[in-house]
Amino acid sequence: MTSRPLFSLPALLLLAGCYQVGSLPGTQVELIRVDARQFEVRLRPTDIAPNQWRLEINRATIVVNPDLELEGDRAREVAKRIMDRTCKGRPHNQSVDGMRGINYYTVFTCE
Repeated sequence: MTSRPLFSLPALLLLAGCYQVGSLPGTQVELIRVDARQFEVRLRPTDIAPNQWRLEINRATIVVNPDLELEGDRAREVAKRIMDRTCKGRPHNQSVDGMRGINYYTVFTCE
């Protein structure tokens, strides 16, 4: 009797391309597409200051060997759409702006 490997090569390659997805407690996911890529968007007030929001954007599709600069550009495009919509066209500023792998996090305030 021969033993079979626990994982196949394609399964291992898929697992190797995975990144940890964050979450914001008390939020629901909204899906948005940019450049045919799907992103999960989570938004909630910070409870620190009026009109201040915490935004998290995660890739909703598998990424193998991602171009982190391009992924950051796409995530920032999603963030811009959400900030413009949330602030209803008013100006906004970001006090936090950063990437963790292919996931984007920001805190912004509507002025």
